[in-house]
Amino acid sequence: MPPKSPKPLNPKLKLMFHLSISAVISLTTGCQPSISNPQQFQSHFERSPHKKLTSTTEIIPQSIPQSILLTKLHQIKHEGIQFNLVTFDTRNQQLVVADQPNGPGSIWADAAAAAKAHNGIAAINGGFFTPEGKPLGIVISNGKELGSFNQSSLGSGLFYHTPIGAGIARKSAWDNLKKNPPAHLLQSGPMLLENSKSITGLSNKNSRPRSFIATDGKNHWCIGHADPCSLSQLSEALASISISEFRASKALNLDGGRSSDLWVSASVNGEPKVIRPFWNKPVRNFLILKSN
Repeated sequence: MPPKSPKPLNPKLKLMFHLSISAVISLTTGCQPSISNPQQFQSHFERSPHKKLTSTTEIIPQSIPQSILLTKLHQIKHEGIQFNLVTFDTRNQQLVVADQPNGPGSIWADAAAAAKAHNGIAAINGGFFTPEGKPLGIVISNGKELGSFNQSSLGSGLFYHTPIGAGIARKSAWDNLKKNPPAHLLQSGPMLLENSKSITGLSNKNSRPRSFIATDGKNHWCIGHADPCSLSQLSEALASISISEFRASKALNLDGGRSSDLWVSASVNGEPKVIRPFWNKPVRNFLILKSN
């Protein structure tokens, strides 16, 4: 009488056997054996009434730093305005000022070119400039100071990055900052938010594309582009917008209109993005997002 065929091994027992062998190999050789089809085992446990597997079977791309995975592009409509916002944490990334001493477009044609030249993962146009192409306000890029102090509303605020962190402040803060100048600084304006509140007296005319930068006053920031709106509309919208547990406390307007230019790389969580209409003009400087 022929012997009976062995009974197939229960899938759960098969998985436990596989993991046990893997653990023994790991302890004795220091190597992690590969699982030929980890999704198969994980999907089985997801159907099981028992507790799910831990990170043993989680597959995380090792080629992409976790700090970049936390940076995200948000495409949302709020208060009737379409926003494209890149949120990030300054403990993982930093914004640097990339200036072109010889004038707009003399080195980089757009935000994408500037970012790629600095190994950046995203970039946005910077501050205002004169018809002659000189910065309209103080600019510090890699410790080199350019331009001159701007007393107008287009210079009412400062973005700065120091060894102890980044910030947005009123232009009056320059008196203290210049005693020990930061490596990166950009004067622009007007201020759009302070203490999470909109700024009164901003223009409700001249609807145009807008570029801006915002922070929650701690480590969370965003660079953003808004479809055509007035400064007053932008300020009021930013006062109530909340994304991924981020709510802006301070926000600063950047050059807009034909200067507005946002580029987001494929490495940012979300999707690659280029917002630069064909009628845009070259700009003087950019803010570039880089990993620390």
